[in-house]
Amino acid sequence: MTIDAKITVTLGASVFAYYLYSVWTTLGKMATTTGSSGGGQYEPSVVDVIVVKAMLTKALSFPPEIIDRIVDLAEYWPHTTTELNSTTVIARGNNQFHRPSDKSLENMFLLRSTPLGLHNWKRVSSAANDIPIERTPLKPQPPGEEFSADDFQQLIASPVSILAQPCRRIVFTIRSRDQGFSGVREDHGTYNGSWTWFEVGLERWCKTSPAQTSSPEQPERTEQQSPQPSLKLDDLCTVIPEVGWEGEVQNAYIFKHNLHPSEDLKVQCNVTAEKEVVEHRVVWSHTDDVDPERDVEAATKLTRQGRGKATGNGKFVRDLKLGDVVTLWSKARFPSWANFVESAKIDVYYAI
Repeated sequence: MTIDAKITVTLGASVFAYYLYSVWTTLGKMATTTGSSGGGQYEPSVVDVIVVKAMLTKALSFPPEIIDRIVDLAEYWPHTTTELNSTTVIARGNNQFHRPSDKSLENMFLLRSTPLGLHNWKRVSSAANDIPIERTPLKPQPPGEEFSADDFQQLIASPVSILAQPCRRIVFTIRSRDQGFSGVREDHGTYNGSWTWFEVGLERWCKTSPAQTSSPEQPERTEQQSPQPSLKLDDLCTVIPEVGWEGEVQNAYIFKHNLHPSEDLKVQCNVTAEKEVVEHRVVWSHTDDVDPERDVEAATKLTRQGRGKATGNGKFVRDLKLGDVVTLWSKARFPSWANFVESAKIDVYYAI
């Protein structure tokens, strides 16, 4: 960006900041149907953003790309919210009553977001009247060739063009606790030695998937290619966690979970041996730039907060593509460890 362009964006951002202040003082704590952040801050809808862009274009006579940049810098983004409210044991470590090979209780799907940027997804998807998206179970289907951003925009007939990678921020709000005891007293009340935690996952519609046509034991069959995304939850492929073929016992595709937390995927772990429910609000932003290899101090700070030390680089957020679905998993390891979840929420902010 040239110096003149930077000056123009800065001036425009100042004008927009004044405009936002006027809107906030006029509307107070009123929010649109997209909801509020809970602290009284105004949360714009898709229509709000479109109207503001039109007003700025007319008032400032700036090129569209400059207006887009101003609105983006002002963090004037629409967002979607999915949440789950149910007090229950979501994950439990193996003990003498469970087979050591049984991982079904250790890794539990908890919640998923709505497709990124597809603000009229329910109007064009046949899944609109099915089980709510946050309760629909995941199917272990490995990904294949991906759709382009144009494939989604043509399908949903959006009134505005959506960026190929529009995600700007993800906010995870989790209320949970572990079993309330552990054998290492010095870890009590800290995040050290915690073996109950939450990890992020990722689903994506793909043109091809081996699970749609054949198993690895039938390589002669070719994968079928879809002309456009179906937008059906049953057709989503799982990018994270890894999906692999289990031929010896289950003869099916299964989710493959690591024993230890993944430092680039761990959203939050519970306070060790805490009997009371604790609320954690974890924010991942596209501007995060903590490299755990270069900035050891910042990475250590994330660890002390109960996060994965490699979750502060913004990569997951920046790499999300139009139509992607973010998932949240509840985890527990080893005998007696249990992850009690009271509620969980995913807010996904994106640029248009």
